[in-house]
Amino acid sequence: EFFEQNLVKHKDAVKYLQDRGLANETIKDFRIGFADDAWQNVLNYLRAKKYKDEDIERVGLIIKSEKNTTEKYYDRFRGRIMFPISDAQGRPVAFSGRVFGGDEKNAKYVNSPETALYDKSGILYGYDKAKREIMKQGFCVVVEGQMDLIMSHQAGVRNSVAVSGTALTDKHIDLLKRFTETIVLSFDADEAGFAASQRAVKTALLAGMDVKAITIPEGKDPADLVKKDPKVWVDLVNDGKHIVDFYLGVLSSKITDPRILIKEISKKVLPVVADIKNKIDQAHFIKKIAGIVGVGEESIREEIGRMYSKTVPQGDILPQKLPQEDRIRHRIAGFMFLLKEKKEEGDSINLFKDRIKEICDKDFENFVKELSNLSREEAIFEAEVLSSGNKNKLIATLSELLDSLEKNILDNKLKFLLIELKRFEEKKDEVGARKTLTECQNVTNRINQLKNKK
Repeated sequence: EFFEQNLVKHKDAVKYLQDRGLANETIKDFRIGFADDAWQNVLNYLRAKKYKDEDIERVGLIIKSEKNTTEKYYDRFRGRIMFPISDAQGRPVAFSGRVFGGDEKNAKYVNSPETALYDKSGILYGYDKAKREIMKQGFCVVVEGQMDLIMSHQAGVRNSVAVSGTALTDKHIDLLKRFTETIVLSFDADEAGFAASQRAVKTALLAGMDVKAITIPEGKDPADLVKKDPKVWVDLVNDGKHIVDFYLGVLSSKITDPRILIKEISKKVLPVVADIKNKIDQAHFIKKIAGIVGVGEESIREEIGRMYSKTVPQGDILPQKLPQEDRIRHRIAGFMFLLKEKKEEGDSINLFKDRIKEICDKDFENFVKELSNLSREEAIFEAEVLSSGNKNKLIATLSELLDSLEKNILDNKLKFLLIELKRFEEKKDEVGARKTLTECQNVTNRINQLKNKK
């Protein structure tokens, strides 16, 4: 609040943000503020609020002086536009400060250090605002930096989050997997962008995520694109390609020598295919790559097998992650348990039970029995946190979870129907093909209804 109120006094800082394309509503929504170019403004403000110097230091707002002076502490953030970083529940736990005015030779960004509140490997910027939209859209866009994230949300891509000063970690992936199995990464199409993406891609694939990618035009970033034309960014996001198709496209567009292309595909794309957990997807890309490089599928499989045996020690067992559908089911159970605890045994809970029966063809009791590793206490706790104990929010989120579950089930059904359709077409079975095509259209229509549901 101190930084927010201070920004209003600095018209030049407000104008800078507006010139970067931020609307006033966006500035308020993301609680952007300003830290004066002074040594002890924050320190004195918090002292007046009766906070102890040691505690102010522990949360990263001040730094202990190494010089032998009468004053032991000074403000960490000085002369900077302040972006608060919040945890999953929307509580500010850290800051990122962009230099503004003063000495431009200083670091462009200064971030809070890791503290008891702030673990940067476990916090994604904007996650608290994006999680509901991620669940609704069925995928998450990952960008770098505060401005890219904020402008992405302003453009309507509110299912986006940002990593801040770190690569995508297992903890980040665990956060995202609560709401989706699909992430879209954005990076430059140059060699540096290619290299920078590899660690994030590997982390996500090994966790069982479906990974897509989009290319940012050279010299641009999402914030630049949104400022010029928000639709360009929205279209890029919607046109994201599976990471294997993306890599193959980038390499094929830049390499004309077939021998070098095969070598680069073997070095850069086959390791990605090796990390794909879904065996159907893996088989699809093995077949595709075999066609491009002109060798048999078995040769590709052998090469991938050699890569996998090098990366996984003998006897090592990769951690098993709950697939998206199981995660959604666990969360639905938690919300239903919480509704019961709140004595909501009336129409609302009966409607949800009917919906579960309709989607899963089983009553709630059997629905719960099928869930492995379900801890009633943990499920209720998570539901309490996600709903903030608010009854209306609890009911709204449960409705969204049931929509997500139905969409997930229908997505899987559509995949198998398309395989079945192709089989009928190959056999020239027109009756079977027509019947399956009708089923595909019905399923697709329902999926679109769920996507567009407000």
